[in-house]
Amino acid sequence: MAAVSVFSCTKPEALNLQPAYEYTDAYYEALRAYKNSDHSICYLWFADYGVPTSPAYRFAGIPDSVDVVSLWGGVPKRGSLDWNEMQEMRIKKGTKVVGVKIIRLAHTTYLPTWPQEIGVPTYMNGYDGNKGYNETYEEVYAAQIAAGESEAIASATAKTEAHKAGTRALIADMRANPSRKLKEGSTEENPEWEYPEWCVYAGNSILREVWDNDLDGYDLDYEPEGDALSGEPMRTFLQYLSQYIGPASPNPHMILAVDGNTPPGGTEELCTYHISQSYGRAISDSNFNRSGWKNSQLIFTENIGDYWSTGGNMEQQAAFQPSTGGRKGGFGAFHGQRDYNTTDSGADKDTPYGHLRRAIQLQNPAVKY
Repeated sequence: MAAVSVFSCTKPEALNLQPAYEYTDAYYEALRAYKNSDHSICYLWFADYGVPTSPAYRFAGIPDSVDVVSLWGGVPKRGSLDWNEMQEMRIKKGTKVVGVKIIRLAHTTYLPTWPQEIGVPTYMNGYDGNKGYNETYEEVYAAQIAAGESEAIASATAKTEAHKAGTRALIADMRANPSRKLKEGSTEENPEWEYPEWCVYAGNSILREVWDNDLDGYDLDYEPEGDALSGEPMRTFLQYLSQYIGPASPNPHMILAVDGNTPPGGTEELCTYHISQSYGRAISDSNFNRSGWKNSQLIFTENIGDYWSTGGNMEQQAAFQPSTGGRKGGFGAFHGQRDYNTTDSGADKDTPYGHLRRAIQLQNPAVKY
């Protein structure tokens, strides 16, 4: 007996189980107006993108009321789905997008191991008696070959040692020239500044990333851990960048933020925000009214990468406002994308980013976007 397919006469039809909601132009206009208003913001470090099958890792899935997205996963490739969704988020929703890097410059104990660090500006020809990359490479390579090593091993060893030597030369320059100097003929009343080589190199590496990718500013992750870029060199670095981005620049709408450690005194007016890594901690009035900083510059953040199941202290940080000195800058989430599928009782189980959305409402109760 012949088998008859039950599907032979059935015409396939596309299913649309959950149509995408279409927002009006008026909605986006109101959303952009809110982003431009005077309010405590929501700041999100976003990473793990590049997975088009999951809205948890898509720029299109980020809640509309997030004000600033820091690209912890790096700048998406131009023309990619991530790039296009990121640009649509900026243009339609008014969300600002900033680059971010750990700003260590001059360790000699290791090579940079992950993309969030600025590449170390190796001094090729040395500085003030310190051998640079070129001379050290030649010496070490020759010694390795003479000792019977292969060319590949000799080259790898030479590169490592040459990098360390060039970095020592860089540190010597940073120690000898930690500050900017007035150009000859310039005065304190009408100053023109000359910046040391290390500062121009490092600063331009940041600015190129901003200009080349049409970003809205930069987030400097300041965790020196013994790095030479701290103290006076850090002040000089911020002074250089503040000529181009940040509240003291001709582009005050562009963000110059420092997260992590507090930058040196006297740089507060150069920065848009200082972002505290308040991971696992509630905040109180004691965190505010800091010397030199306005409360509206201070953002407090939770590590959702670790506290994804409960939201940690994010909602408390969002709800809290100081009793004096004006509103806080805002709250935020590190690895905030991991809040997408949270299902504990404290979150809205039917809505992605349950804790983050609740926190936005707690901070700015009138917001309905």
